Amino acid sequence: MLCLRTSRGLRHDRAVPIDLKRDLSHGWFVARVSGVLTIEELITFLTTARADVETRGIPLLVDATAATTSMTLADVDTAVQIVRSVVAAQGMRAHVAVFTTDDGFYRWALAYEVACMTIGVRVIRVFRQRADAEQWLTILSTAGRFQV
Repeated sequence: MLCLRTSRGLRHDRAVPIDLKRDLSHGWFVARVSGVLTIEELITFLTTARADVETRGIPLLVDATAATTSMTLADVDTAVQIVRSVVAAQGMRAHVAVFTTDDGFYRWALAYEVACMTIGVRVIRVFRQRADAEQWLTILSTAGRFQV
């Protein structure tokens, strides 16, 4: 179930294998993906997670270690077009660190990361280990708090 915590409380959207909760100790959201993630479920997540003005600037850690995907490389273009439209309509969201141990999910996520870079979205990184993802997200989140 996709669960979004907002200042108005907990909001549930369409059932997808992504559970989104706030990690107050780190100051970011953690999304846990389980089961087989489809392009339709990803589109729902991309268009609803951190969509509120209050949550767009909050970083996101995606734990996909319990997930596989049925998405193909052709679905990368679909996902990137959704990201392009979300950024155009709502602005850029905060950094996203994805980690997974599934080879197919990892390959797909890397292709997605690279394709997002080609449209100017350079806030997504894919990792194999949680520690690496958390370290990257911590560094970028901390750096983002400093004003020059």
